[in-house]
Amino acid sequence: MSPTQSTLMLALLMAALTGHYLSQKSLLAKGWLAVDPQPQIKRLGLNGAVLFVVAVAALTTADFPYGLVGILLFIEAAVCVAFARKLRNK
Repeated sequence: MSPTQSTLMLALLMAALTGHYLSQKSLLAKGWLAVDPQPQIKRLGLNGAVLFVVAVAALTTADFPYGLVGILLFIEAAVCVAFARKLRNK
């Protein structure tokens, strides 16, 4: 992969992760206001699990920039799980 392609890929990933974070934040807000936040908890947990699997796959390829992609996906997966825990403990 050429340096410009990997830079473009990382920029697109950053934009996608920012959008994903904002959508998860709105899902947390909806769950916070809901009487029964179980659907939001399930979706946040599922999103975190899927991101975790993708992060592990990115780290196993370990070519540049997949290591960085895996780290960023791990962070996003942790955010999803933290949001789900926050709703569960509501």
